[in-house]
Amino acid sequence: MKKKSDFLRYTAVPLFLILSGAVPGLADEVATSDGKHYEGVIVNQSPSSVTVRLKEGTMTFKRSDLKYIKKWSRQKNEALENGWKGASAPAGGSEARDEELKFADTVRYSDKPWQTYEEDSFIAFHHDEGIVKGRLKDKVGDYCKKVADKFGYEEFKIYDKSASPDWNLKFKFYSYGDFASWKKAAEARGFNPNTLMAFAAGNRRVFFYELYMKTDVIYHEIAHEIYRELTKDANIPRWWSEGIAQYALLTSGEAKQQISNSRFRAMNNQRIPLLSADDNSYEHNYEDGLSVVYFLARGKGKDKFKEFNYNLRKEKGFENSLSEVYGFDSINALDRAWVEYLKKIDIKDMVGE
Repeated sequence: MKKKSDFLRYTAVPLFLILSGAVPGLADEVATSDGKHYEGVIVNQSPSSVTVRLKEGTMTFKRSDLKYIKKWSRQKNEALENGWKGASAPAGGSEARDEELKFADTVRYSDKPWQTYEEDSFIAFHHDEGIVKGRLKDKVGDYCKKVADKFGYEEFKIYDKSASPDWNLKFKFYSYGDFASWKKAAEARGFNPNTLMAFAAGNRRVFFYELYMKTDVIYHEIAHEIYRELTKDANIPRWWSEGIAQYALLTSGEAKQQISNSRFRAMNNQRIPLLSADDNSYEHNYEDGLSVVYFLARGKGKDKFKEFNYNLRKEKGFENSLSEVYGFDSINALDRAWVEYLKKIDIKDMVGE
């Protein structure tokens, strides 16, 4: 999602490591103050806790309860993990979790190790737990289900340790607390960090600049990820992609102003055609895109909207799906019908609660 001054209204703490040189991902011997000791792989550290993967599963220890951590050599680390092979994997998919932790380290772009905050539906890599909890705590799972339902995405699943312990179903959030690391993360994906607040990167990964880590921005990017899964990463126009995310995010009342703005431009010959090469206009991508989605989803009915999305999922292509489901033989034909609809529609009827 890109910055826009109006849209902003919607929308570094270091780890204290026990012993010098402690680094996540190395096998250690962890001893607690009650005399017990554990051999495993540290998978997460925060100022208050250490999480260790053991043969039987994962355990989190309060730092205040730890007597010491002894570092092991890489050779001993590998010997420990090789000894675990053949044993049952811990619930929740430890292999997928370990892979994400390795990936997280490659996109850190900072000397500060990540802190993590985790719930059933997501894990957040961050440097300020207060921000993460304030934006995400107890919210992500319900929002994802609501979005999937709005899209008609019947196959959508989210991680549930009691029903679907596939760790790949978790959302992964990366929150950058300083501009230097955010700049590197954005530029690695070919984005301009000066105009970008957040981006969705596939595999349920969403990247944020912490300064703009607002709830609406997060949810907008989550919607991108869910729609990408639904359509199996179909090739779609940018205005449709952004319009879809806005459609998922905004209530009918919130959408009213953006659709009104789009209608005003259509009525006064100020609009940008849907096939325009202008790919950077906020008004075109977000407001016009939203009004096109409302035209098809509300104006033509949710059954057809669902069918259109599943045509994309079946790799039938955007224009072919428009023709098959809605009878528009091209995007230009959609453009003409959408503009006529905007000129005639009463906005209150179009976005009525």
